[in-house]
Amino acid sequence: MAGSPFRISDDSGGIVLGWITRIAVIIGIAGLALFDAISIGTTAATVSDQGSVAAMQASEVWLQTKSVQQAYNAAVASATEQNPADVVATKDFLIDEDGTVHLTVSRTATTLIVYRIGPIKSWADISRPAMGKSVN
Repeated sequence: MAGSPFRISDDSGGIVLGWITRIAVIIGIAGLALFDAISIGTTAATVSDQGSVAAMQASEVWLQTKSVQQAYNAAVASATEQNPADVVATKDFLIDEDGTVHLTVSRTATTLIVYRIGPIKSWADISRPAMGKSVN
């Protein structure tokens, strides 16, 4: 029966299984990187928007009270109301004569990998300048 077409093969599929494992690992790593990239991108966009809203709130309070501290407090309250992890920097908080408020809002993005790797850990720290003026 040596030349029989119905001979059972000794192939166990090791090569195919090896390639499938490699592909699965590559897709998994790519998925983790994509998650982190999307998280950092969406955090940057929301921090920027939340900063603009906080600046407009601070401008409104400034126009009513002319108190820098109350305007800053309003900016912090607005930013943390939108996301409790938001931080409004004190050193970048400025108010123009016309009531336009300039500030910087920061937050650390939720990532799976980036925040664990020392050289790229800072990529998860998002800081965006914003400005706003009340229309009142």
